[in-house]
Order: sequence, then C-alpha cells, then structure tokens
Amino acid sequence: MDSAVTVGKRTISRDELLPLLSGYDLWPKLMEGIVLDRLLRFFDCSFQELEEYYRLQVAADPEFFEKRKLRMKEQGVGADDLDFFLKRPVLLEKFKQDKFLPHAERAFLDMKAGLDRVVFCMIRNRDHELLRELFFRLESGEESFENLAPKYSEGREAFSRGQIGPVELRLLNPALARVLATGRQGEIKQPVVIDGYGVITQVVEKIPARLNDAMRQKITGLLFEEWLKKEVETFFY
Repeated sequence: MDSAVTVGKRTISRDELLPLLSGYDLWPKLMEGIVLDRLLRFFDCSFQELEEYYRLQVAADPEFFEKRKLRMKEQGVGADDLDFFLKRPVLLEKFKQDKFLPHAERAFLDMKAGLDRVVFCMIRNRDHELLRELFFRLESGEESFENLAPKYSEGREAFSRGQIGPVELRLLNPALARVLATGRQGEIKQPVVIDGYGVITQVVEKIPARLNDAMRQKITGLLFEEWLKKEVETFFY
C-alpha cells in the first residue's frame, strides 16, 4: 500500500486515512463495496440505461458524464475503473432485481405479519402503580391519551400526545409488537411491563401490508440487505 493518497490538490497519509475511516464509520460501507464489486463486475448496462438513470443530472448539465469522470479521476480512480464506477448504481440495481425480486412474493408471505403497519396510542412510565391508576382513568373514559401522555409518558410519544405511527410492526420492540398485533381497534390494553416500563396501549388503526409493486421493491431491498450482511461477515470474518 502506498504511504499516501492524493485527493485533488491534497495528500493524505496512510496514518491519517485509516483513523478517519474508523472515526467517520466508513469501514462498513467500504467492506460492503468490496464484496459487491466482486459480483457487479460481471454485469453491464447499455448507454441508454445509463442515460435513463442519470437523466436529471444530464438534463441539468449535458457534460455531466465527462465532469463526473474527471472528478473520480482526481479522487484517485484509475482509468480502467471510471466506466465501472459510473455504471455501478445501475449495475447494483440490476443485481438486486435479478437475484432478489423473484423471491419477493414468497418472502412477503413469510414477513407479512411484521410488514403490517399500526397506528397506536401509548403511555409508558416506570411507576407501575401510577400507570395502573392511569389505565383505570383511560378505561372509564375520564381521561384520554391525548391529555395524559404529555404529562406522564416517559417516551417520545409524550411529544405527540401519545400517538405513534403508522409504523411497521417489525420495527417495534417485539414484546410491544405482540401486544399491538393482538389488540382490537379502540381497545385499551391492560398495562404490561416492557424493558422495565409499565406500558398502556390502544390500537387506533391497523393497516395490512399489500403485495404491490412498491412492496415488491421494498422486500427486494430487505432481502438484499440481509444477504449483503451475511456476505460481508463470511468474506471478512
């Protein structure tokens, strides 16, 4: 490895560069790129596909391709790699569509429960006795989440009057997701303990996931991310 790299008119030493990669958390992205590029070099795309991908940039500047290549060259990209890195976003999308899109429908069936979205109200507090009192006040109709959450909830929902969502169930704490998945719309669930907090919830709306084109692309992306994580682990560790 050279003792220094040149970027534009600046020279950065190896001893300076490595801590920067770590400090800016760039190693994971670099590792992913190394793994991916070994495969993407087997793909290619037409100039028409390239123009379509960069259509907004080309419309704004007809010399976009030439300027992009010049900038990459100034940043240390070799002449043999300029076309590859220019095409890389297109090649990456082709790879995703070829490898993962055919599995999207089956994956949707496996993942659907977690892809369903929910809008819900919540109050959480470490004082379990207080929370039980709040539950009875909510259940009786004496009070509402809108009024109580800003005063008593110890989570981010305090700033949204107790309401959260819509959010996919897979993105929530698993214990909370189970409570919401079994809750009926409008039902105020009895307090449960999650991570030390007493938690009261009420489902406002359930939004079932549907397998449309947008969902297929979303699942394709999720499958790709899962695959890439495993490939990086295998390649480097």
